[in-house]
Amino acid sequence: MINPFLFGGKGRGIFRLIRYLVHFPNFIRLTFRLFRDERVPIYRKAILVIAEILAGIFAIFYFVYPFDADFLPIIGKFDDLVIGVFLILVPGSWIFIKLCPEDIVREHVERISRGE
Repeated sequence: MINPFLFGGKGRGIFRLIRYLVHFPNFIRLTFRLFRDERVPIYRKAILVIAEILAGIFAIFYFVYPFDADFLPIIGKFDDLVIGVFLILVPGSWIFIKLCPEDIVREHVERISRGE
């Protein structure tokens, strides 16, 4: 069974955020493994590359015109990290994983779960 984290999963509020943070390293590991897998079609890999180029453009734009939430007590300290991780890196990877063949994704998820 595919990890529910990758495809939306269930949960609410802070618990869902914590689950995302806990699984984030595996999410990135899965993205890199799928990108290197020769069975994933090149046009699907191109989607990830294009999404990350757009994310890089967004990051540059954010660097030039930052939105700082420093007026918020806790979020103000971590807004740049949240922007960098969840708004720049994750969407492109998530789309790429969603579009990869399910059997290949499942195979890599199982290997990651076993620690391979």
